[in-house]
Amino acid sequence: MATRATAKPDDWKRLPFAAMSPIPYRAAFDPAQFAELAKGLRPEVMEDKWFIYLDGLDLYFHRSWTGHGVYRVGFERHGETYRVVSALCAKPMLATHGAEYQARCLDFLVENLLLGGSKPFPRPADVAESAPGAFQHGFSGSGYREVPVVRRPWWTFWR
Repeated sequence: MATRATAKPDDWKRLPFAAMSPIPYRAAFDPAQFAELAKGLRPEVMEDKWFIYLDGLDLYFHRSWTGHGVYRVGFERHGETYRVVSALCAKPMLATHGAEYQARCLDFLVENLLLGGSKPFPRPADVAESAPGAFQHGFSGSGYREVPVVRRPWWTFWR
């Protein structure tokens, strides 16, 4: 399991973020939850696929092997609540499964890797796997229960 001591930006290799686009991830966290998010995640073993750190009120997600930036989440504090005000995803990730799916993946990472939850992994229904759980393992290094997610046709988003 990855270290839960507070991760800092220079603790791991990381590349600058390339072109990004918004995704529909919204959430709110109480102070205790935000303190857990602020710890981030430093990889320790090969199965740890993510390097995650908080810098100011922005939470950054980089792939641990390559250092590529994938997600960036911006927060604002409203009283005792920290609300997500922006969520961005690297465009190459969006080309594969779309913004709605990437928001689900980001939620999975936040809930499970940072907050210790057990939210099911949103496996794309159209992904063929060589072995059950292979797609999830490649994405997150985890083995949570999975739920298939069917990608909606693009034209249904305007209905």
